[in-house]
Amino acid sequence: MSAQSRPVRAARPGLGGVRLGDRLADRDNNFDVLRLFAAWAVLVSHCFALVGRAEPLHQLNATLGNVGVLIFFAVSGLLIRRSWEYDPSPRDFWTKRALRLLPALAAVSVLTAFVLGPVVTSRPLSSYFSSWETWIYPVRVTLLYTFGAPLPGVFDANPYPGVNGPLWSLPVEVFAYLCLFLMGITGLLARRWFVTTVAGASLVWAAWWVPNTSDSIASTYVLSAFAVGAAAYTWRDRLVLSWPVALALFPICIAAGLGPTSVRVVVWTLAAVYLSYWFAYAVPPLGRPLVRWGDASYGVYIWAFPIQQALVQWGVRDPWLMLVIATPVVWLLAIASWRLVERPALRRKPHPTAATAGDRPADPALGAGRTHG
Repeated sequence: MSAQSRPVRAARPGLGGVRLGDRLADRDNNFDVLRLFAAWAVLVSHCFALVGRAEPLHQLNATLGNVGVLIFFAVSGLLIRRSWEYDPSPRDFWTKRALRLLPALAAVSVLTAFVLGPVVTSRPLSSYFSSWETWIYPVRVTLLYTFGAPLPGVFDANPYPGVNGPLWSLPVEVFAYLCLFLMGITGLLARRWFVTTVAGASLVWAAWWVPNTSDSIASTYVLSAFAVGAAAYTWRDRLVLSWPVALALFPICIAAGLGPTSVRVVVWTLAAVYLSYWFAYAVPPLGRPLVRWGDASYGVYIWAFPIQQALVQWGVRDPWLMLVIATPVVWLLAIASWRLVERPALRRKPHPTAATAGDRPADPALGAGRTHG
């Protein structure tokens, strides 16, 4: 084997930090654990919101759920950008994204409409099943038309109505995929100055967008984390993930949370990007038992809300009790989703030809790419 063909051993995590570019090809990372934590953070946040209680981090003018989604977009920006570099095929790009998002989404929408819905609806079953909303729900959700998707009589009387609120982020992330794809096929993604300019402009937009729009619409500012993540890949040869910087960011984020909203948005977006990659690549492996049964993060994200809403309808109004009940139930459903739906779908992902792939390392984004990656 020639010197050029020998695999380069990636730098291992240490207190001195690691260079992002040295670790991108290493699949021995903490991304699965990080995504699971982000999905669970959204679950924890909704345990409070769905019963009308103040959410964790409300003192900092934010929510734990927002932090979870911010992490998802930060991770996705890096790994989807890396996936395009590995296989810049338009067909393969969209096939991978579809297989990661849609099969599990179709499963949760069908089971919600035809298993959970009949159990919790306030309407007679004859009325429920004769409504067009019941039959169109799985179709519109699977097609990512998730904003305000209702089911007749389902959770209408809950303090916070809605069937599956977190699904709003999926079409937003697909929009981010589309932007990256267009930059890729036009060659702009290879221009460092352009990608950096887009990331900077997205931060300016987010700083203006959040204070000047409603809470529901303002949440789309997480697109900025995706843009900054894609830019981080562009600067991977210079971005060092170090413990001193990471630890310093925590008090900086607290201080920013106590200041103007625009400052918090910018600081937290940048911190989410840096801290996500630091945790994934610079922190020694931890929490591996949590993911030994599979990547449950996407399943947790798409299953938690309807289960929590059902608990609210059945009288669970204490957020801590809901957390204790919902966490294992949702995790089991997520593991079932991974083993029965997601993993079989991912096995059908296309692989680049030898001419396309060359000597590139294994694609680290094969298991990622939704906000959930």
